[in-house]
Amino acid sequence: MSSLSADGENGSKVGNDLNNSQRHLESDETDGINNSGTHHKTEHASVVADHYNHLAEKGMRERFKSPIFYLRNFNNWVKSVLIQEYVDRVRGNVYGKNLTVLDICCGKGGDLSKWQKARVNRVIFADIANVSIQQCKSRFDEIRNCAFTAQFIVADCTKESIRVKYTDPSIRFDIVSCQFGLHYSFESLSQVRRMLKNATECLSPGGYFFGTIPNAYEIVSRAKKSPNGQFGNRIYNIKLLFDPKDGYPLFGAKYDFHLEGVVNCPEFLVNFDLFNKLAREYDLELVYKAGFGDFYNDHMEKYKQLLPKIRCFESYPAPPGKQLIGDESEYEHAKSFYESLENKSQRVGTMSKCEWEVATVYMAFVFKKCKK
Repeated sequence: MSSLSADGENGSKVGNDLNNSQRHLESDETDGINNSGTHHKTEHASVVADHYNHLAEKGMRERFKSPIFYLRNFNNWVKSVLIQEYVDRVRGNVYGKNLTVLDICCGKGGDLSKWQKARVNRVIFADIANVSIQQCKSRFDEIRNCAFTAQFIVADCTKESIRVKYTDPSIRFDIVSCQFGLHYSFESLSQVRRMLKNATECLSPGGYFFGTIPNAYEIVSRAKKSPNGQFGNRIYNIKLLFDPKDGYPLFGAKYDFHLEGVVNCPEFLVNFDLFNKLAREYDLELVYKAGFGDFYNDHMEKYKQLLPKIRCFESYPAPPGKQLIGDESEYEHAKSFYESLENKSQRVGTMSKCEWEVATVYMAFVFKKCKK
């Protein structure tokens, strides 16, 4: 868990002393992947679409009561940083430069406000779930004085071309974003290739393709410490649906992921070395990858002003009349740091141990489209 520093209720100086060593994912060699087939391939797309089509739309009051309130906010901070950082890099010194974005696996449009704040000019939203796209469009329609125009596409981005559905098939993107969705493509080699083609075929040279995915190395590491390949805590549970003794398949390495109130759906491990190798075939150069713990350390100083705005951390001790989101035992790290402070009127910004364990299951990646 994280070791913390005080910054009033802002909690903007939270660090971490997690074990940052990355364990190798046990799998077959990645050479010769062009000839590899799928491993126990199943018809998974309908399961994913059905799951997200039936997710209830929750109001703000209910979100405040959620046991993963700060986790969700922290995830939003990560996405906000990715968007702001790479929009700025594409713009360079040209203030107000027109930018076009593809938001692939966009869900209900959770990043609409982020694109608005980034002052982009056009966004194409694509997702497999029809209900999610409808909700995304409704949210877009509610934005006053929206800075960008938009198109909304229902499509399985792992199995079909989305370019043929663009209003303007000759469009060029400066940014392609895929948040918490790319891992579904790792059901098969053909699906990963289709996802990569959708992400890159209209991406301009010098543009960026970034996203967030579950960190397979972290999942494997935790699973190896469990006698039955299942692990978790009060808010999440992961169970491998294949026998690790047979090795970790390159594709179709399925696991069940349950996250309190949000996800209860089978997913697939992403062998990142393999993903990177495939990405190079589509003229993508890896420029950054990190687990969320390291991502926080790398970007906290530059983007610390966003932490209190997004409410990424809760205050410890809890303010009068309020309760901690987790059990007191989940804040030993914060308690220890708080007791070391001379000024006890300060509070420590932190996250419950259970939420941080979930946050560090994820990683971020950034690719840049090479100039031919």
